[in-house]
Formats: sequence, C-alpha cells, structure tokens
Amino acid sequence: MIKVFRIFFGAEGTKPFLVLLCLLLAGASEAISLTALLPVAAKIGGSVDGGNETVNVLITQVLAVFGLSPTLPTLIVFVTCAMVLKSFLTFLAISYAGISVAIVSTRIRRKLLNAMFKARWSYFTSNKPGKIANAISNDATRAGDAYYISARFVAFFIQAIVYVVVAMLISPKLAIAGTIVGLTLLFTLSKLVKSGRKAGNKQTDQTSQLVISVSDALNNIKPIKAMHRSAHFETFFLARVKRLRKALIKKVLSVIGLLYGQEALRTIAMGGGVFFAAVYMKIPLAEMVVVGVIFVQVISVLSKVQNFLQQAATLESAYWRTIELTDDLIAHGEIDEGKPAPELKKSCGFEDVDFSYEDCQIIHGASFEVPAGQITVLQGASGAGKTTLIDLLLGLHRPSSGQVVVDGVPLKNIAISSWRKKVGYVPQELSLLHGTVRENVTFGDEDVDDKAVFEALDLAGGSGFVRRLSDGLDTVVGEMGAKLSGGQRQRIALARALVGKPALLILDEVTSALDPDTEAEICDNVAKLAGLYTIVTITHRPAWTKIAHRLYSVKEGKVSRVAVV
Repeated sequence: MIKVFRIFFGAEGTKPFLVLLCLLLAGASEAISLTALLPVAAKIGGSVDGGNETVNVLITQVLAVFGLSPTLPTLIVFVTCAMVLKSFLTFLAISYAGISVAIVSTRIRRKLLNAMFKARWSYFTSNKPGKIANAISNDATRAGDAYYISARFVAFFIQAIVYVVVAMLISPKLAIAGTIVGLTLLFTLSKLVKSGRKAGNKQTDQTSQLVISVSDALNNIKPIKAMHRSAHFETFFLARVKRLRKALIKKVLSVIGLLYGQEALRTIAMGGGVFFAAVYMKIPLAEMVVVGVIFVQVISVLSKVQNFLQQAATLESAYWRTIELTDDLIAHGEIDEGKPAPELKKSCGFEDVDFSYEDCQIIHGASFEVPAGQITVLQGASGAGKTTLIDLLLGLHRPSSGQVVVDGVPLKNIAISSWRKKVGYVPQELSLLHGTVRENVTFGDEDVDDKAVFEALDLAGGSGFVRRLSDGLDTVVGEMGAKLSGGQRQRIALARALVGKPALLILDEVTSALDPDTEAEICDNVAKLAGLYTIVTITHRPAWTKIAHRLYSVKEGKVSRVAVV
C-alpha cells in the first residue's frame, strides 16, 4: 500500500496535492450531504426531533452559514447540491489524474532516453539493449497506468475515511461494526492482492525477456533464415511465452477471485449487519436507513479500495523497474566536465596507452600520432585491438594508463561532448534507420537542409544513385537498409558522418563486406577527402595502404609504424 501512495505523490510532472485538495473538498461535501440525510429521513418518517441531536446541530450550523433553515425542502435541495458538488470535484480530480497518465509516461520515457544517451559505453557492452527498448515501449505505458490506478486508490481511500467519520457521528456502534466488517473483507482477500503483485512482477520480467529475445532475433533474422535455424529460436521463444502466459493466468485468476469473493462476503456482511441492527441493537428506523446506506457504502468503498490496490500491485512493478533502470543509467553516466575540445589543427594521438577490459589487457603501450589533414590507416587482423583504439580515441573507454591527446591536450581534460561534435564516425556494424535517405543522413536533425544533405552525399560519392531513386531523398531504405546494396549503404553512412562537417573522420572496417571494385571506389572517394578532414581508418584489407599518408600495424594490442610504399 505504501508503494501505491509513493507512486501517487512521487510521479514527476503531476500535481498530487491539487488532486488531493479536490478529493478532500469532495469528501467534505459528501460528509455534509450524508449527515443531512438523517434529518431528511427523520422528517419524512414523521419524527418530531428530526433524529440524532448532534447531527441536527451540525446541519443547522452549516445551513445557517448560507442563511437557510432546516426545513424538509431545504434539506433535500442541500443534500442534492452537496452530492452534485462532490461528484464534480471528484470528476475534476480523477480527470486530471487521467490526463496525467500521458504526462507520467512521457516524463518517464524522456528521462530514460536522456539517461540512456548520457550513459557510459561500458554500460551498453554489459547490458542488453532490448531491456531499455521494452522499458520505453511497454513498461512506461504500464507505469502511466499505475499512476492512474494509484490516484483512483487514493480517491476511494479518502472516501472510505469520510464514510467512517460520518457513520461515527450518527451511530458509533454501527460505524465500528461496519469498519470491522470492511477490514475483515480486506484481510480475508489480501492473499489475492499479494498473488496479483507477484504475477505482475513476473509479467514485467517475462515481457522484458521476451522483448530482448525478439530484438536479438530480428537483428539476426537474415542468418537465421539463411541457415534455417528458426526452429531453435521458436522453441526458445515458446518457453518464454509459456512463462509469460502462466504469469498472466495467475493475474487474471487473482482479479476474478477478488471480484467475486468480495461480492459474496459483502452480501453476507450486509445481511448480517441489517439483522443485527434491527433485532439486537433496536436502532430507530430513520437512523438505521441512513446508517445502513453508509454501512453499505463503507463496505463497498473498502472493496473498491482493495480492487484498486490489487490493480496497482499488478502494475507497480513496471513503474518501479523503469525508475530503477533510469537510476541505473544515471549512475553509469559519463562525466563531462572538461574544457572545450581543441580545433585539431596539429594532431591527435596516443601516448603509452594501456587498456584492460576486466582482467584482460587488450592494448599494450600504444604510442602513435594522427597528423591533422592526413589519412592515417591502422591495419591488422581481426581481433588485434583496432576498434578498441578507436573507442579510446572517441572517449568511449578510458585508458588504464597513459593518455589520448588532441593538439597536446589530454582527452580526459576535454569535455567529451565537445570532442565528439568534431567527429564523423562510420562503424563496422553498419546499421541504417528504417526511414528515408534524408532521415538516415541527418539522423532526424531538421536543421540540416537538403542542400547540405546532397553536399555530404557528393563527398561520399552517393548523390548520383540517390538522385536516380524513385523518391530521391524521400526513398525509404528498409530495415537496416535492406533495399540498398552494400556500397549504397556505405555511402549513406559516410554521408551521415560528413554532413556535420567534422574535424576528424573515423572509418571502422567500412569496406570489409564489399567486393574489390566497390571497395576501390570507396577508397578513391575517401582519398579525395584528404586535406578537408583528418581521417583515421581501421582495416585488415590491403587496398587502404594505397591512399595512406601514415600507416600503423596493430598486432595483439601493440602498435608499430610501417613505411608507406
């Protein structure tokens, strides 16, 4: 229950105290209207004194504030108006809570995305991206629903308190009896709430695992289909689906059990309460009618409180897991407090750099220079450590010892965001967006106009084929760029790196999957960029040695200079 209140009062972007104020005013209106029912019932029944004296005094004082006397017509109008006001205030509170669902979901997604983009690279090498994808798409939606259900829970919780207070004013004995019965109902069926919470936790976990598995499969769909390995993945998925189905069945059964269990117990309690009040307590008819209404309402509202508590219990796991994931990403955020990056007018390079990943040393005493305005090639076999060197140059990893420098300034003293703004990067694992050519080149940056896009495509040697496409820049390239050839994908990726006019262009095995003729064309295009950019390319292919101004051999994490022929 405490977690439900924490969601209601702690969700960012909401105004819980405004909602609470409306609910309290609604509760006060309902309390006044319910207490006014007693003199109404008494007058209708022909009682001279109008029922409970304490209630009569209270209602008379309230009416006096408005300059009214407690006549039957006045009381009826007063009760009606108070109940309408209560409904209106509750409507405002719950409507705002409903609107806030979108606010909560959006805030959670925005904060999660912000934390994701600011997290250190090491976080992504140790965690599956499908977990974040599931949190953004699925858990954030359920988190918004959890907030709404929490608001409904708080609303009925306040309403239950109002009914108990009013019942205590009219008949303390019946009020205590109704409260005991209501709490007994809550306690009797509390195991179903716990069962729903466990099922909700399992649903969140299993859904996350399923999304991760599907994401992995989609990223590998081509080799899976090419080698007809789908049967193994289907078996793997079915096992996860079965576990998810089991959690969903438990959740549904707990919900249904709570609903009909409450109905049966509530009926028994109401019948017993009326019998006990009439036969043993000898409650006057007018008082018993009003208290009976309140007694029924107390039990009914407490049942609703339990229903919303169970619903919140099945959804709260998504809220808290998303918050925990965001906090985890923030805890793994990059420190970016250095000075602006130099202009890269002289060189960048490595000074006796060692790097270890966990207990495995990957780079050993790397020292080399990348002159500005030239093409530097790092050549070596797969697994030699070339990509790790680039990751160090990008600041994705930090050296265990030694330092990376830019124009003589250690990279650790440079604001990493400022440095990366000067970098154009084409990774080895080429991945295009499932969008248009324009979107792939600009990465969605609307400040980059079509002229700049075509200038980048010209430099990358890709403007010709783009102009021949049926829709030009508006052509959708398909999933991972599947509608384009390997060379066309590489040219778009190169244009993406060039469109920001970087100081440093990094190419990581960009021709490893291309045929010799296409590779030669890409090399020629890159050679023409010399002088405009400082270029670092890593490769195991010999074609790049022909355009290199400076060549380094990378072998088992060690770097040595090779003479350019």
